[in-house]
Amino acid sequence: MGYNLKYKVEEEYKDLVNDIIKFVTILIVLNLLMFISNPIENVFLGNTYLKLIIYIILGLTTYWLVISKVIQFD
Repeated sequence: MGYNLKYKVEEEYKDLVNDIIKFVTILIVLNLLMFISNPIENVFLGNTYLKLIIYIILGLTTYWLVISKVIQFD
């Protein structure tokens, strides 16, 4: 029994949503592995790391919604 989440997203935003999910997953797994390797020095999802994730999401969103519309390659 598997679960498959499906959401209706406009075609224009599918790559944006996919990139956000991809980057957040990579960053959370990275933080988890850092925490497991040295829990004394590393905090799992601490304030600094959450800020980093938010800044990266804002950067990705800015790219997909602004920069990719201004600069287009044929």
